[in-house]
Amino acid sequence: MNNKLNILIFIDWFLPGFKAGGPIKSVANIVNSLHNDFNFYIITSDRDIDDKQPYPNVEVNQWIPKENYQIAYLSKEKRKSFVMETLHQNGFDTYYFNSLYSKPYTLEPFQIIKKLKSNPNIIIAPRGMLGKGALKIKPLKKKVFLTISKLIGYFKKVTWHATDAEEIEDIQLAFGKTATIFNSPNISILDIQEKIIIKDVSELRLVFFSRISPKKNLFYALNILKNFTDKNIHLDIYGSIEDENYWNKCQNFIIENNIKAQYISALNPNNVQETLSNYHFLFFPTIHENYGHVIAESLSAGCGLILSDNTPWCDLNRNKIGWDINLENKQGFINAIEKCYQMNQEAYNLYRKNSYQFILSETDKQNAIEQTKKMFQQNFKLSTQQLNS
Repeated sequence: MNNKLNILIFIDWFLPGFKAGGPIKSVANIVNSLHNDFNFYIITSDRDIDDKQPYPNVEVNQWIPKENYQIAYLSKEKRKSFVMETLHQNGFDTYYFNSLYSKPYTLEPFQIIKKLKSNPNIIIAPRGMLGKGALKIKPLKKKVFLTISKLIGYFKKVTWHATDAEEIEDIQLAFGKTATIFNSPNISILDIQEKIIIKDVSELRLVFFSRISPKKNLFYALNILKNFTDKNIHLDIYGSIEDENYWNKCQNFIIENNIKAQYISALNPNNVQETLSNYHFLFFPTIHENYGHVIAESLSAGCGLILSDNTPWCDLNRNKIGWDINLENKQGFINAIEKCYQMNQEAYNLYRKNSYQFILSETDKQNAIEQTKKMFQQNFKLSTQQLNS
């Protein structure tokens, strides 16, 4: 370890895993952007989400040096002892949790840290788990957890990592107005390579790219598309099947309604941009997204957007890159798809051009790398001041 601050990150799944989607990208972008400023150490699972077997050819239960960080892939059997041994060390300046509810990679190590350290410097990134849409999934269990946590002041001395103004409100609603919150946008690392694809009138290629689970709302998308079974509109579905029962429901609906939709596969991160660049629009009526890396990736690929209004990406129609529509407004989704269907090459080229320009300007405006760097630096100073006071 050198003079740089040492940051220990806990995350349920990490590279080479990819099925968990956005959270992996969020942390990967942090460490790849800021490794010159901080020493990063990552503790994670030895396998991807829902996988039965560990990653092949990956050593487990030991620290492995990578180019920009060190990482430990833990087996279920050795996880607690490894975490306990690691947390007994005094070499870490900040503990960063990339989840709120995870028992093995947030709650258990958080409890150990609280017992071992008198004034630990802890940052928790809820990653949208406190959003209104997210709280509708298993609502009773989450309400009990949050209510008890607030009453006993369980998270009283932590700093919360919010990524936008809406998440600040969600955190304050859950833990009170006095909660310490740092607002730092998600870091996006995008390589834009402009590409034009053919767009004929009365033809539309849509893509859904996300985990197959109720939160991502694929079934809603299929309900919209059942209005277009007589038209040349196709939906390709990419993403890991997280909920088999939900996918079976979607699959049966596709067959029963003769919808032109097909499941392709999970999508390796290295192939995301090239794959998305071959579609006209991303159709993603999600129940809630804290950020939505797939949205940024779609724009960088020139793929327009048909989204719910449950994401931070808004005013899409005004910017001529797509639509953000309330889920109660099904006719609004139908109208948007009809407009895309009837769009000619000239009109579509404008959406594609605007997508490239919008994501470039948005990334520059957010200055996310500097904001995240400041979060780690200021939080460490704040913790040090509290310890010396």
